Amino acid sequence: MKPPIAVLAQDVNPNRILLIRFARLGDVILLVPAIKLLRRRFPNANIGVLVDHRYSSILEMCSAVDEVIAVNRIALRDGSKLLAAREILNLANRIRAGRYDIVLDFQSFRETNLLAWYSQATLRLGFKRQHSSYLRFCFNIEPVLEDKSWHVSSVFVSLLKPLGISENWVDPSLDLSLEDSAKAEDFLVCHDVSPHSLLLGFNVGAGSQGRMWPEQKFASLAKKLIRKCDATVILFSGPQDGDSSKRVADLINNPRCIVTPQLSLRSLAAVMSKCKLLVSNDTGPMHLGPAVGVPTLGLFSLGFAENYRPLGGLSRFVKKQPIEALPLEEVYGNVIEMIDAVQRKELLGKAFTR
Repeated sequence: MKPPIAVLAQDVNPNRILLIRFARLGDVILLVPAIKLLRRRFPNANIGVLVDHRYSSILEMCSAVDEVIAVNRIALRDGSKLLAAREILNLANRIRAGRYDIVLDFQSFRETNLLAWYSQATLRLGFKRQHSSYLRFCFNIEPVLEDKSWHVSSVFVSLLKPLGISENWVDPSLDLSLEDSAKAEDFLVCHDVSPHSLLLGFNVGAGSQGRMWPEQKFASLAKKLIRKCDATVILFSGPQDGDSSKRVADLINNPRCIVTPQLSLRSLAAVMSKCKLLVSNDTGPMHLGPAVGVPTLGLFSLGFAENYRPLGGLSRFVKKQPIEALPLEEVYGNVIEMIDAVQRKELLGKAFTR
C-alpha cells in the first residue's frame, strides 16, 4: 500500500534526488523553477537531472543542479539496435548505482516510467499525463495529474507537492559564466555595439513555417524601431531555419542590424542577455530570454500561448492564427510599451541605488 502523501511530505529528507526530463528545449528551461524550489526545500541534497544531450548545457547553467546525465537519444534511435540496447542497459544500471532516495519523472513516458522503477529509489513519483500511458507499478506514490490549463512551469512545480513543496515562487534564471558573458561582449564590440545601445533581439526562426512570423514583417518592425527608437537589432535563428536571419537582414539593409552565426546554447544565452528586449516566435529559444533576465514578447499561432507564454513580469505574448495575420502595428505597439516599461524600471533602480 502506498503511504499517504501527508506523511511523505513531513518525513522526506533525501540525500540524492534524480529528475527525468529529456526534452524539449523550452520544457527543459521551464523545469528550472521547479529545480530551484527543490533546492530550497532540500538544500543539502545532491540533485541530478537526466536530459537529452542537446539540452544538457541549459542545466549546466543552473546552479541548483549538481549532476547532469546527458543521453544521446538520437544515436539510440538511429544507430545500431544492439549498441542502443547496450547503452540503455548501461544507463539503467548507472541510475540504479546512483542509489537515489527520490526519482521524479517529469517526462512520464513508458520508458522513463521504467527507468524510475528500475532505479529502486525509496520514493518514485511521476505525472499521469493526458493522452499518454502511465505504468502505475513503476511508482510508489500516487501520481500527480497533469493540468493542461496551467502554465508548463506550474505543472512541473505541481509534481513537487507530495514532497511538501507548494510555493508559487518562480525563478527561471540561469547562471552565465564570466567567460561566456565576456565572449558575448567581445562579439558586440566587434560589431560596434555600445553598452548603452538599445539592443533588441529578434528570434526569427522556429523550425516550423506555421509558427514563423513573416520575414518581411520582422524586417519592417526592425526598420521602424531603428528609425524611431535609434535601436540596434540582432537576429537569431537555429540550424533548422536555414538562412532566415540573413534573408531578414538583407530586407532590413541597415548597418544597425547584426546577424549572429550559429551559436551554442551557452553562447546564445550570453548574447541574448545583452539585449534590452527579445521578440521571438513560439520556439524553445524564446524561453532563454526570460531565463537570462530579458523581457520577451512571444509571437504565437499554433501553440498554446497560456501554457507556454514567456515568463517574467515584463514579458508578454500576442497570438493570431495564421501567424501571417498578426499585424505589424500590434507587435510594434507592444514592443514600444515594453521598451518604456524596461526603461522606467531601470530609472527606478538607479534612483534606489543613489
